[in-house]
Amino acid sequence: MKKIITVCLFVVLPFIAACNDSSSSTSDSTFQSDIVTESFVNDAASVLSDYTMAQALEPNCTPDEASNLPLPSAFMVYRRSEAAPKRLVVFAHGIGHEVSASWVPHMRRQIQAARFLPQNPGDVVFLSTNYRDNFGFPALRGAHDTIAATLQVLERFPSIETVYLMGVSMGGSVSGTAIAESIDLQSGGRFSDVKEPLFDYWITVEGVSNLVETYSEAQAAVQAVDNDTARRAVEGIERDTGGTPAECPHAYTRRSPMYHAATMKAGGLKAATVIHPVNDGLVPHNQGRQMAAALTTATIPTQFFTITRVHPWQDNGTTGTETLLLGDADPYLNLAGHASESDPIHPVMVTAFQQLRKMLDGSYNETVPYFECVVDPEIPADSCQVDQFQ
Repeated sequence: MKKIITVCLFVVLPFIAACNDSSSSTSDSTFQSDIVTESFVNDAASVLSDYTMAQALEPNCTPDEASNLPLPSAFMVYRRSEAAPKRLVVFAHGIGHEVSASWVPHMRRQIQAARFLPQNPGDVVFLSTNYRDNFGFPALRGAHDTIAATLQVLERFPSIETVYLMGVSMGGSVSGTAIAESIDLQSGGRFSDVKEPLFDYWITVEGVSNLVETYSEAQAAVQAVDNDTARRAVEGIERDTGGTPAECPHAYTRRSPMYHAATMKAGGLKAATVIHPVNDGLVPHNQGRQMAAALTTATIPTQFFTITRVHPWQDNGTTGTETLLLGDADPYLNLAGHASESDPIHPVMVTAFQQLRKMLDGSYNETVPYFECVVDPEIPADSCQVDQFQ
């Protein structure tokens, strides 16, 4: 496998400088200087050239090669003092996002939170990569980029035993596709020389699970209101699949995680959490429920969280009512919409990171076949009793 090439990231955000060697107090300064943010060029074609990946079933339906360049950058955050980390968290971002702006801040917050995990503190590496055609909709290329970045970090830290994968919005399709693409149903894991399974746990957050539906909804939004994000989604999906759903049906199925739950089970995925807001205006709530149903049917222990409302002082996110030009009702409905993944306080993202920390701490209940919870500001936080069931 190709060796990882790392470059210290000196400027990402105002507080990330000189490899993060500044802080306001002595103890915090010591910890802050222990945190390293590193970037590397992620050349998936080179990394994956040692492996046999699945070929397209439709020869004329292949990703647009012109949008493969420039090669994307991947970013990882780790602690210098942890020479042999045992856990890796991989984040797959959504449409219109870039890792240094949207995910490096999350990774730095989460690595600080990890040291306070009651049962299993520390020893975590965090990773997120940009994709080829990063601002398009590269579901498959993003999946391969995610796999390639993961393999490189596993080579860098061979002590890692468990990999957690979390995808948001388009990243739900990217991450779910990455799990499926890492599995060969005939031989098992495609990367058994590195780690099998490659991904152990999955969290999909307001994630795309049915690409045909997402394409159709985006196309309708373009035609109805000339929505720019929807236009970029339609054009990006066609670049990644090689055509429309009618022209390339298998390409769309390949990038739709809801069809691959059985493959995920066969490949060794241990448990999954699905999180979705009820009034999602970009990826409707039904996609989360379909994904949860598919995972449960495949006998993967699954927890499904529906986010119903936000606090009155919070931004709803992108709502379905807004998409239908009924956004004036949002202040009265107060229903949770599609969160910006860079927003650390939207209840969708809060719930996602809470579940991730439970997985990292070992307190996540993966013995229950299926459990469903509602998250609402008026419902006590301890009302979801999943941890009490066996």
